[in-house]
Amino acid sequence: MKNVLILASGIGSNFEAIIKYFKKNERNDIDFKLLCNRKNAKVLKRAEKLNIEANYLEFDKFKDFFKNRKFDLVVMAGFDRILDKEIIEANPFINIHPSLLPKYKGLNAIQKAFVNHDTISGITIHYANEKVDDGEIIYQKSLKINPKWSLKKLETKIHELEHYYYPRIIEKLLGLNVLVIGSGAREHCIAEKIKESKFLNKLYLADANDGFSFLGEKIEYIDYFDLAQKAKEKKISFAIIGSEKYLSEGIVDIFKKFDIKAIGPDEKTSKLEASKLYAKKIMQKYNIKTAAYKKITKKNNINKFVDLFKNPVIKADGLAFGKGVYFNSDKKKVKSELFNFLSGKFSNASKTCLIEERLFGFEVSLFSFWDGENLVHMPLCQDFKQNNEGLNTGGLASICPIILNSKNEFKLNNYKKKLELFFKKEKIKTPFILYSGLMVASDDIYVLEYNVRLGDPECQVLLNYIENDWLSIFFAQVNKMLDYVKLQNKKRETTCIVMTSKGYPLKSRKNIEITNINKNNNLKIYFSNVKICNNKLYSMGGRVLSLVSQDKNLIYNTLEEINFEEKVYKKNVEIKQ
Repeated sequence: MKNVLILASGIGSNFEAIIKYFKKNERNDIDFKLLCNRKNAKVLKRAEKLNIEANYLEFDKFKDFFKNRKFDLVVMAGFDRILDKEIIEANPFINIHPSLLPKYKGLNAIQKAFVNHDTISGITIHYANEKVDDGEIIYQKSLKINPKWSLKKLETKIHELEHYYYPRIIEKLLGLNVLVIGSGAREHCIAEKIKESKFLNKLYLADANDGFSFLGEKIEYIDYFDLAQKAKEKKISFAIIGSEKYLSEGIVDIFKKFDIKAIGPDEKTSKLEASKLYAKKIMQKYNIKTAAYKKITKKNNINKFVDLFKNPVIKADGLAFGKGVYFNSDKKKVKSELFNFLSGKFSNASKTCLIEERLFGFEVSLFSFWDGENLVHMPLCQDFKQNNEGLNTGGLASICPIILNSKNEFKLNNYKKKLELFFKKEKIKTPFILYSGLMVASDDIYVLEYNVRLGDPECQVLLNYIENDWLSIFFAQVNKMLDYVKLQNKKRETTCIVMTSKGYPLKSRKNIEITNINKNNNLKIYFSNVKICNNKLYSMGGRVLSLVSQDKNLIYNTLEEINFEEKVYKKNVEIKQ
């Protein structure tokens, strides 16, 4: 049980917004109390209606009140007195102020902005100290002022910001309960980074493999409705969904019904990944460059359609988990493989296919975080999908960052503007992560495909290259706060090499023991397709481990040392430009 004391002196609109937010989220694990220094303040009546314990106390008695009491957080919500340093230092105190501090400290901040004809105002949430509207800033939200607004309209807009953001910052400071859904190295990496955060209360895992299930409490479930119900019972602040499988099956929409926040698109937006044809139509609508293409569903059109393209590439329209792409300089082989696709090589995912003109240049991966209002782009990565036999896989290696020359950077920025226009015009409200697979060609930058989640293994390099508290980034994303995120990157590039089982991406052996995995402080090892039995680690085929470091030689030396007779990994991984 967390103990929170709210200090208020007046009407109490912020107090009410805080209490209603936590009541809506059924946070009965937090005990709120109100302390007021004004006998007839309206906030006392609000507390009574909301069934919150409230006390009036003359201000000169506050020092005695705090002397023997400890709180997890003290929240100042319209409190009109300055507290002694002795009181402030004994408990964590936060305050909210209706301006972008340090501007307009003290009383009448909104009125001052209005009278001075400011074009921008906003709110500041900060740790409190013994000075007026001082202390370390936690969060600021700006607001563009319409010159036609009245003072009352400006006050209303500022209060709306206060009532939205203050409860969410309080939730973060009290500690977040987070659910990570997925079983791969990507989810292992996400879970590990969240576990490192000082803002984590408890980590929950769904479908975690044996290699990282120890990081949190596992939730067993029957279906997504059952998982959502259990997440609600465990006071989950938000969920992070890893694999495209969950997203395409509409898990985010189900979580919405239970008022559970999630990072992942709704079912409609998931079509950007689940249907390449849908993604192509979106690209055309927003003038985003992509390869020329033809849709094909009938086998008797194979010869005619393939011959329309000089260098044809075939793609399954639906989800094929990174394997539904094929190209070859021999058109006979392309036609033969297209026949296999349309015959159901990837089940219903390839019953409809696209034939498109192959683009030439070098590929980069752009991950863009959307919170419903703000778009933040991650550093570029490069992914390595083809194995030594030329077969497409889910990903065998990744490097971050990729630095473009000024000419290509200009083209990339143009693409980012179109992307933001697309998000806003389509009124996408759910927070999610868009992967843009880009081809940097000689004439422009083209989109090869979209995914709607973090990639694997790009996730592993991104989360280790960017030094921010990742729980804070994810929290900002589900609460429309990404505009306040400033990325802090390492100085050296980060590399991930994936160790797979022999035969991947086709059939590979299972239940093969893996030994001699040695830990190193400069190396991260993430588990993908493994199980533990009798304290022994076994591969279950496919992608098995991801090794991440700023020292590429250390990765390769460790891979050599690991004892696994089926091991295969990509050698001599270098940036391609």
